[in-house]
Amino acid sequence: MILLINPRATRPANRRFPLSVMAVGAALPEHRTWEIIDGNLPGVDVLATVADYVERQAQGGDPVTAIALTVMPGPQLVNAVPLTTMIKTRFPHIPIIWGGNFASLYPEPVLDAPYVDWVIRGQGEHSFAETIDAIEGKRDPKTIAGLAFREPDGSRFKAPERIWMGPDDLPDPPYHKIEVDQYLHPTFLGRRSGVYQASIGCPFGCNFCGVISVFGRREKVQSPARTAEHLGFLAREHGMDSVHFYDNNFFLNEPHAREIADAFHPLGLKWWCEARVDTLSRFSDDTWRRVNAAGLAMVFCGAESGSDEILRKMNKGTTTAQIEQVAAKCREHGVIPEFSFVFGDPDEPEREIENTLIFIRKLKAINPAMELISYFYTPTPQRKATYGGVDALAGTPATLEEWTSPEWVAWMTHENPHTPWLEPRLKARVDEFELVLKSRFPSVHDKRTRKWGKLLGQLAATPRWASGNYANPRLLRRIRALARIVPDDNQLYGHLRPAAE
Repeated sequence: MILLINPRATRPANRRFPLSVMAVGAALPEHRTWEIIDGNLPGVDVLATVADYVERQAQGGDPVTAIALTVMPGPQLVNAVPLTTMIKTRFPHIPIIWGGNFASLYPEPVLDAPYVDWVIRGQGEHSFAETIDAIEGKRDPKTIAGLAFREPDGSRFKAPERIWMGPDDLPDPPYHKIEVDQYLHPTFLGRRSGVYQASIGCPFGCNFCGVISVFGRREKVQSPARTAEHLGFLAREHGMDSVHFYDNNFFLNEPHAREIADAFHPLGLKWWCEARVDTLSRFSDDTWRRVNAAGLAMVFCGAESGSDEILRKMNKGTTTAQIEQVAAKCREHGVIPEFSFVFGDPDEPEREIENTLIFIRKLKAINPAMELISYFYTPTPQRKATYGGVDALAGTPATLEEWTSPEWVAWMTHENPHTPWLEPRLKARVDEFELVLKSRFPSVHDKRTRKWGKLLGQLAATPRWASGNYANPRLLRRIRALARIVPDDNQLYGHLRPAAE
């Protein structure tokens, strides 16, 4: 038996389908037995569950022969490191395999960890199945694309990347291996929201993004008909009424968007997705009407900056005019635009921040329903040039233990990367602006602030927003602290939308 572990990444209330380990398990040959252990479920003791499986299976003729963990940077890494250490200490004879984004972006500290035996970089479905064969002595591990490991002399071996496959070439999601109903929770979209991923990768070259660092500038998309088939099953059998798509680029072009709309319309689901502003800006009004009628309620776009100069520097391939156009089109067609911005240009951070704050105000005037997602620029390893010309690996930790320190968790979550060019006063300027904006215009995602707190915050923030005075909003901080049903959690991943309380 093989155990596939999804270490804790968020609060249990915010848990979502463990798509990565589901995909890896589904791709295993039929003769392989496997189970998922999800550390995000309430009350789950992962170590105790692993021990129970190991002990029980040892008595039944199908022993646990490998334990694999998927690991994202940030909170999941913080939980994965001590968990892996404890598993290895207790069961030193069982090989441990790491995969996921962290191992793909930063393989060296993982390879140097004595409690990790094998590392899979990039797409893991077939690399993992072949690694199990190598563990059993059935093939040479050096022939497995995407695999990395320590040689007996301590040196690192990293095989070439795997030529990866699209979703249509992979098995259906194995929903029978999880308790689906435990993962459907209220969000602003509906009462029983789920998640899904219908494509892999992204064809664009934004030089601050970790997606192309893992996949390169490629994207493979599942047919809308197959996606609709899977979503229809979840709707019929489990009452799912809404879905967040994890695709990094959901619409390839306008014909693709219309095909999605035709396939999704009969499902009656509301949905959220990511899209490019240049792609959306080319949609006809008829296409906007069709995707909205098919359930599109909110679209997340990487706006990133209020300066065309900075957008070119980021190799974004979009313009501020396109962002404005999409904000207007969303308002016209009843879709909420969610724009992300990356603050902290390495060369001129103050000028970039002020330009972007002015631009966000302009977008709010165009579409008051616009939602803001802010990030502080954190250099991520790139295949080519990096935004700002910085060395993304310079000064990064050499050990996994150091990566789990609060300073580096703040780095990985873009909460506070402590980059030398982002002075504390500049970060405070952005934080204060965001507090005033989100007090004046409460987010549809915010189910954690009491209604009276939202109303009082709006009243207190209105004169500040009107005058452009964001400095030291002590009253807004106090209102927010008193009105919160649960404390703020700044280390949630962007996609892990807080469930409605």
